[in-house]
Amino acid sequence: MKDIMRSYNDLLRFFQNDGIGVVIRYALEAANGQVDEIRLRTERPLSFVSGSSIRYIGCDGKYIEGDALDKAYIVSRNELMGVYRAICENSVYAYIDEIRNGFVTVRGGHRIGFVGKAICDSDGRIENFRDINAVNIRIAREVKDCAKDIVNQIYCDGRVRSALVISPPSGGKTTVLRDITRILSYKGMKVGVADDRGEISAMYHGVPQNDIGINTDVVENAEKSYGIEILQRTMSPAVIVTDEVVTEREVKAICCAAGAGISIIASIHGDGFDEVLSKPICEPMFKNKVFDILVRIAARSDSGTETEVMELQ
Repeated sequence: MKDIMRSYNDLLRFFQNDGIGVVIRYALEAANGQVDEIRLRTERPLSFVSGSSIRYIGCDGKYIEGDALDKAYIVSRNELMGVYRAICENSVYAYIDEIRNGFVTVRGGHRIGFVGKAICDSDGRIENFRDINAVNIRIAREVKDCAKDIVNQIYCDGRVRSALVISPPSGGKTTVLRDITRILSYKGMKVGVADDRGEISAMYHGVPQNDIGINTDVVENAEKSYGIEILQRTMSPAVIVTDEVVTEREVKAICCAAGAGISIIASIHGDGFDEVLSKPICEPMFKNKVFDILVRIAARSDSGTETEVMELQ
Protein backbone atom coordinates (compact mmCIF):
# COMPACT_ATOMS: atom_id res chain seq x y z
CA MET A 1 0.00 0.00 0.00
CA LYS A 2 2.91 2.37 0.74
CA ASP A 3 4.25 1.90 -2.81
CA ILE A 4 0.79 2.60 -4.24
CA MET A 5 0.40 5.82 -2.26
CA ARG A 6 3.91 6.90 -3.22
CA SER A 7 2.83 6.55 -6.85
CA TYR A 8 -0.36 8.49 -6.14
CA ASN A 9 1.66 11.34 -4.61
CA ASP A 10 3.03 12.09 -8.08
CA LEU A 11 -0.57 12.93 -9.01
CA LEU A 12 -1.81 14.51 -5.80
CA ARG A 13 0.71 17.34 -6.17
CA PHE A 14 -1.52 18.73 -8.94
CA PHE A 15 -4.37 19.30 -6.49
CA GLN A 16 -4.78 21.88 -3.77
CA ASN A 17 -4.63 20.57 -0.21
CA ASP A 18 -8.27 21.36 0.34
CA GLY A 19 -11.52 20.69 -1.50
CA ILE A 20 -11.03 18.28 -4.36
CA GLY A 21 -7.47 17.39 -3.30
CA VAL A 22 -8.62 16.12 0.09
CA VAL A 23 -11.52 14.19 -1.44
CA ILE A 24 -9.32 12.47 -4.03
CA ARG A 25 -6.62 11.56 -1.49
CA TYR A 26 -9.17 9.98 0.83
CA ALA A 27 -10.85 8.14 -2.05
CA LEU A 28 -7.54 6.78 -3.37
CA GLU A 29 -6.56 5.51 0.06
CA ALA A 30 -9.92 3.78 0.42
CA ALA A 31 -9.71 2.25 -3.08
CA ASN A 32 -6.60 0.25 -2.11
CA GLY A 33 -4.95 0.54 -5.50
CA GLN A 34 -8.00 -0.51 -7.54
CA VAL A 35 -8.19 2.65 -9.66
CA ASP A 36 -7.28 2.91 -13.35
CA GLU A 37 -8.51 6.44 -14.08
CA ILE A 38 -9.52 9.60 -12.23
CA ARG A 39 -12.11 11.54 -14.23
CA LEU A 40 -12.78 15.26 -13.79
CA ARG A 41 -15.50 16.98 -15.82
CA THR A 42 -16.59 20.59 -15.39
CA GLU A 43 -19.66 20.91 -13.16
CA ARG A 44 -20.15 17.14 -13.15
CA PRO A 45 -19.48 14.37 -10.62
CA LEU A 46 -15.93 13.30 -9.78
CA SER A 47 -15.47 9.64 -10.73
CA PHE A 48 -12.99 6.77 -10.61
CA VAL A 49 -12.74 4.08 -13.29
CA SER A 50 -11.60 0.54 -12.55
CA GLY A 51 -11.76 -1.80 -15.52
CA SER A 52 -15.22 -1.32 -17.01
CA SER A 53 -16.70 0.00 -13.75
CA ILE A 54 -17.36 3.70 -13.09
CA ARG A 55 -17.75 4.78 -9.46
CA TYR A 56 -18.75 8.28 -8.35
CA ILE A 57 -17.09 9.93 -5.39
CA GLY A 58 -19.00 11.69 -2.63
CA CYS A 59 -17.98 14.85 -0.79
CA ASP A 60 -16.67 12.60 2.01
CA GLY A 61 -14.31 10.77 -0.38
CA LYS A 62 -16.37 7.57 -0.30
CA TYR A 63 -17.98 5.75 -3.19
CA ILE A 64 -21.62 6.65 -3.74
CA GLU A 65 -23.94 3.70 -3.52
CA GLY A 66 -26.79 3.35 -5.97
CA ASP A 67 -28.01 6.40 -7.87
CA ALA A 68 -27.53 9.01 -5.15
CA LEU A 69 -25.70 11.42 -7.45
CA ASP A 70 -26.97 14.38 -5.44
CA LYS A 71 -24.27 13.38 -2.91
CA ALA A 72 -21.47 13.36 -5.49
CA TYR A 73 -18.55 15.78 -5.39
CA ILE A 74 -19.11 18.23 -8.28
CA VAL A 75 -15.92 19.45 -9.96
CA SER A 76 -15.92 23.22 -10.43
CA ARG A 77 -14.46 24.94 -13.47
CA ASN A 78 -11.88 26.69 -11.27
CA GLU A 79 -10.77 23.37 -9.80
CA LEU A 80 -10.43 21.74 -13.20
CA MET A 81 -8.49 24.68 -14.67
CA GLY A 82 -6.27 24.76 -11.58
CA VAL A 83 -5.40 21.10 -12.16
CA TYR A 84 -4.77 21.74 -15.86
CA ARG A 85 -2.41 24.64 -15.11
CA ALA A 86 -0.58 22.60 -12.47
CA ILE A 87 -0.08 19.75 -14.92
CA CYS A 88 1.48 22.24 -17.36
CA GLU A 89 3.60 23.66 -14.51
CA ASN A 90 1.83 27.01 -15.04
CA SER A 91 3.36 27.32 -18.50
CA VAL A 92 0.98 26.07 -21.18
CA TYR A 93 3.39 27.29 -23.89
CA ALA A 94 6.15 24.98 -22.58
CA TYR A 95 3.82 22.01 -23.05
CA ILE A 96 2.33 23.06 -26.38
CA ASP A 97 3.54 19.96 -28.27
CA GLU A 98 1.94 17.64 -25.72
CA ILE A 99 -1.21 19.77 -25.61
CA ARG A 100 -1.64 19.41 -29.38
CA ASN A 101 -1.74 15.65 -28.86
CA GLY A 102 -4.25 15.97 -26.02
CA PHE A 103 -2.18 14.45 -23.23
CA VAL A 104 0.82 14.98 -20.97
CA THR A 105 2.96 12.26 -19.36
CA VAL A 106 4.03 13.22 -15.85
CA ARG A 107 6.49 11.93 -13.28
CA GLY A 108 5.64 8.40 -12.32
CA GLY A 109 4.54 7.51 -15.86
CA HIS A 110 0.94 8.65 -15.38
CA ARG A 111 -0.74 9.94 -18.53
CA ILE A 112 -3.14 12.86 -18.27
CA GLY A 113 -5.49 13.53 -21.16
CA PHE A 114 -7.76 16.52 -21.64
CA VAL A 115 -10.35 17.79 -24.07
CA GLY A 116 -11.97 21.14 -24.75
CA LYS A 117 -12.49 23.58 -27.58
CA ALA A 118 -9.86 22.80 -30.21
CA ILE A 119 -7.99 25.61 -31.95
CA CYS A 120 -7.11 24.37 -35.45
CA ASP A 121 -4.92 25.59 -38.30
CA SER A 122 -6.11 26.00 -41.88
CA ASP A 123 -5.62 22.27 -42.53
CA GLY A 124 -7.73 21.28 -39.55
CA ARG A 125 -4.78 20.18 -37.39
CA ILE A 126 -5.12 20.93 -33.70
CA GLU A 127 -2.82 23.72 -32.54
CA ASN A 128 -4.09 24.20 -29.01
CA PHE A 129 -7.04 23.73 -26.69
CA ARG A 130 -9.02 26.27 -24.71
CA ASP A 131 -12.05 26.02 -22.46
CA ILE A 132 -10.85 22.67 -21.10
CA ASN A 133 -13.93 20.74 -19.97
CA ALA A 134 -12.58 17.33 -18.94
CA VAL A 135 -9.38 15.76 -17.59
CA ASN A 136 -8.64 12.03 -17.54
CA ILE A 137 -5.80 10.90 -15.27
CA ARG A 138 -4.70 7.42 -16.29
CA ILE A 139 -2.79 5.85 -13.43
CA ALA A 140 0.37 4.02 -14.47
CA ARG A 141 0.73 0.53 -13.13
CA GLU A 142 3.53 -1.84 -14.05
CA VAL A 143 2.92 -5.57 -13.73
CA LYS A 144 6.36 -7.08 -13.90
CA ASP A 145 6.66 -10.67 -15.15
CA CYS A 146 3.08 -10.66 -16.47
CA ALA A 147 4.60 -11.52 -19.87
CA LYS A 148 7.09 -14.10 -18.61
CA ASP A 149 5.21 -17.03 -20.15
CA ILE A 150 4.87 -15.18 -23.46
CA VAL A 151 8.61 -14.47 -23.58
CA ASN A 152 9.28 -18.16 -22.95
CA GLN A 153 7.38 -18.84 -26.18
CA ILE A 154 9.06 -16.20 -28.33
CA TYR A 155 12.66 -16.12 -27.06
CA CYS A 156 15.06 -18.98 -27.72
CA ASP A 157 18.88 -19.06 -28.05
CA GLY A 158 19.19 -15.31 -28.61
CA ARG A 159 16.48 -15.18 -31.26
CA VAL A 160 13.08 -13.54 -30.86
CA ARG A 161 10.06 -14.81 -32.76
CA SER A 162 7.77 -12.05 -33.98
CA ALA A 163 4.40 -11.86 -32.22
CA LEU A 164 1.14 -9.96 -32.60
CA VAL A 165 -0.64 -9.46 -29.27
CA ILE A 166 -4.45 -9.36 -29.39
CA SER A 167 -7.00 -8.09 -26.89
CA PRO A 168 -10.05 -5.82 -26.72
CA PRO A 169 -9.55 -2.18 -25.62
CA SER A 170 -8.24 -1.95 -22.05
CA GLY A 171 -7.47 -5.67 -22.17
CA GLY A 172 -3.83 -5.37 -21.15
CA LYS A 173 -1.94 -5.16 -24.46
CA THR A 174 0.25 -2.23 -23.48
CA THR A 175 1.08 -3.72 -20.08
CA VAL A 176 2.15 -6.96 -21.77
CA LEU A 177 4.21 -5.16 -24.44
CA ARG A 178 5.98 -3.16 -21.75
CA ASP A 179 6.93 -6.30 -19.85
CA ILE A 180 8.08 -8.09 -23.03
CA THR A 181 10.27 -5.07 -23.75
CA ARG A 182 11.74 -5.13 -20.25
CA ILE A 183 12.48 -8.85 -20.20
CA LEU A 184 14.06 -8.99 -23.67
CA SER A 185 16.14 -5.91 -22.93
CA TYR A 186 17.57 -7.44 -19.76
CA LYS A 187 18.34 -10.60 -21.74
CA GLY A 188 20.74 -8.50 -23.81
CA MET A 189 18.55 -7.85 -26.83
CA LYS A 190 18.67 -4.42 -28.48
CA VAL A 191 15.04 -3.32 -28.35
CA GLY A 192 13.58 -0.30 -30.13
CA VAL A 193 10.20 1.08 -29.09
CA ALA A 194 8.06 3.20 -31.43
CA ASP A 195 6.00 4.79 -28.66
CA ASP A 196 3.74 7.31 -30.34
CA ARG A 197 1.61 7.98 -27.22
CA GLY A 198 4.32 7.39 -24.62
CA GLU A 199 2.37 4.61 -22.92
CA ILE A 200 5.05 1.92 -23.05
CA SER A 201 8.03 3.95 -21.83
CA ALA A 202 6.25 6.91 -20.18
CA MET A 203 9.17 9.27 -20.72
CA TYR A 204 9.39 12.28 -18.40
CA HIS A 205 12.09 14.80 -19.35
CA GLY A 206 13.90 12.06 -21.26
CA VAL A 207 13.83 9.50 -18.46
CA PRO A 208 11.58 6.41 -18.79
CA GLN A 209 9.22 6.23 -15.83
CA ASN A 210 8.57 2.56 -16.53
CA ASP A 211 11.22 -0.13 -16.32
CA ILE A 212 11.79 -0.91 -20.00
CA GLY A 213 15.22 -2.46 -19.58
CA ILE A 214 18.80 -1.36 -20.05
CA ASN A 215 19.14 -2.00 -23.80
CA THR A 216 15.99 -0.21 -24.97
CA ASP A 217 15.83 2.85 -27.24
CA VAL A 218 12.64 4.86 -27.62
CA VAL A 219 11.21 7.17 -30.26
CA GLU A 220 8.41 8.96 -28.46
CA ASN A 221 5.60 11.20 -29.65
CA ALA A 222 6.12 10.47 -33.36
CA GLU A 223 3.71 8.67 -35.65
CA LYS A 224 4.50 4.96 -35.34
CA SER A 225 5.62 4.50 -38.93
CA TYR A 226 8.20 7.28 -38.62
CA GLY A 227 9.33 5.95 -35.26
CA ILE A 228 9.90 2.49 -36.74
CA GLU A 229 11.85 3.95 -39.68
CA ILE A 230 14.05 6.09 -37.40
CA LEU A 231 14.82 3.16 -35.10
CA GLN A 232 15.68 0.96 -38.08
CA ARG A 233 18.02 3.62 -39.56
CA THR A 234 19.76 4.77 -36.41
CA MET A 235 19.68 2.24 -33.55
CA SER A 236 20.18 -1.18 -35.24
CA PRO A 237 17.53 -2.91 -33.11
CA ALA A 238 17.14 -6.68 -33.03
CA VAL A 239 13.52 -6.18 -31.96
CA ILE A 240 11.03 -3.37 -32.56
CA VAL A 241 8.01 -3.03 -30.26
CA THR A 242 4.98 -0.91 -31.09
CA ASP A 243 1.42 -0.69 -29.80
CA GLU A 244 -1.97 -0.80 -31.54
CA VAL A 245 -1.43 -1.10 -35.28
CA VAL A 246 -4.20 0.83 -37.03
CA THR A 247 -3.02 2.42 -40.31
CA GLU A 248 -1.68 1.23 -43.66
CA ARG A 249 1.40 3.42 -43.17
CA GLU A 250 2.20 1.61 -39.91
CA VAL A 251 1.69 -1.78 -41.56
CA LYS A 252 4.06 -0.84 -44.39
CA ALA A 253 6.75 0.25 -41.91
CA ILE A 254 6.36 -2.98 -39.95
CA CYS A 255 6.68 -5.08 -43.12
CA CYS A 256 9.81 -3.15 -44.17
CA ALA A 257 11.44 -3.64 -40.77
CA ALA A 258 10.58 -7.34 -40.75
CA GLY A 259 12.01 -7.63 -44.26
CA ALA A 260 15.28 -6.26 -42.91
CA GLY A 261 15.45 -9.11 -40.40
CA ILE A 262 14.13 -7.25 -37.35
CA SER A 263 11.77 -9.13 -35.03
CA ILE A 264 8.45 -7.36 -34.49
CA ILE A 265 6.37 -7.33 -31.31
CA ALA A 266 3.12 -5.42 -31.95
CA SER A 267 -0.46 -5.33 -30.75
CA ILE A 268 -3.89 -4.88 -32.25
CA HIS A 269 -7.47 -4.58 -31.03
CA GLY A 270 -9.50 -7.75 -31.38
CA ASP A 271 -11.52 -10.39 -29.58
CA GLY A 272 -10.04 -13.47 -31.19
CA PHE A 273 -7.74 -15.03 -33.76
CA ASP A 274 -10.33 -15.34 -36.53
CA GLU A 275 -11.31 -11.68 -36.27
CA VAL A 276 -7.71 -10.49 -36.54
CA LEU A 277 -6.83 -12.92 -39.34
CA SER A 278 -9.71 -11.48 -41.38
CA LYS A 279 -8.92 -7.80 -40.78
CA PRO A 280 -8.04 -6.11 -44.10
CA ILE A 281 -5.43 -3.94 -42.37
CA CYS A 282 -3.53 -7.08 -41.32
CA GLU A 283 -3.47 -8.76 -44.72
CA PRO A 284 -0.06 -7.39 -45.85
CA MET A 285 1.57 -8.47 -42.58
CA PHE A 286 0.23 -12.01 -42.84
CA LYS A 287 0.98 -12.18 -46.57
CA ASN A 288 4.61 -11.20 -45.86
CA LYS A 289 4.77 -13.64 -42.93
CA VAL A 290 5.82 -10.92 -40.50
CA PHE A 291 4.59 -12.78 -37.41
CA ASP A 292 5.46 -16.23 -36.15
CA ILE A 293 2.68 -16.38 -33.57
CA LEU A 294 -0.51 -14.64 -32.47
CA VAL A 295 -1.01 -14.15 -28.73
CA ARG A 296 -4.51 -13.51 -27.42
CA ILE A 297 -4.84 -12.11 -23.92
CA ALA A 298 -7.61 -14.17 -22.36
CA ALA A 299 -7.49 -12.69 -18.85
CA ARG A 300 -5.14 -10.64 -16.72
CA SER A 301 -4.57 -9.74 -13.09
CA ASP A 302 -1.79 -8.35 -10.95
CA SER A 303 -0.47 -11.91 -10.55
CA GLY A 304 -0.18 -12.75 -14.24
CA THR A 305 -1.68 -12.99 -17.69
CA GLU A 306 -3.60 -15.89 -19.21
CA THR A 307 -2.99 -16.22 -22.93
CA GLU A 308 -3.83 -18.35 -25.94
CA VAL A 309 -1.25 -18.83 -28.71
CA MET A 310 -1.67 -19.59 -32.40
CA GLU A 311 1.35 -20.66 -34.42
CA LEU A 312 1.46 -19.12 -37.89
CA GLN A 313 4.62 -20.56 -39.41
